[in-house]
Amino acid sequence: MIFEGIWLTLVGSIASALVSSSFIPQIIKGYRTKKLEDVSYLLMILISAGMSLWIVYGIEKQDYVIIGANVTTIGLNMLLLTLKIKYSH
Repeated sequence: MIFEGIWLTLVGSIASALVSSSFIPQIIKGYRTKKLEDVSYLLMILISAGMSLWIVYGIEKQDYVIIGANVTTIGLNMLLLTLKIKYSH
């Protein structure tokens, strides 16, 4: 293996931070413009479903990086969904 122990955890933590933070620009843009027509409900539903399954997987594996990353991403996804619903009226 290339990475082991703490280094593997560090790689996973960096990867999860990058993936989770990818929602932030869309949230900021949506909040500023109050326009989220181009954001798909289906995308958000599928992402939430996938992240939920990753959380179950992380719990079974007792991998707190996987659990934390996916809980964070679901939270950001739910925030984006809330903004989309709020600004669609």
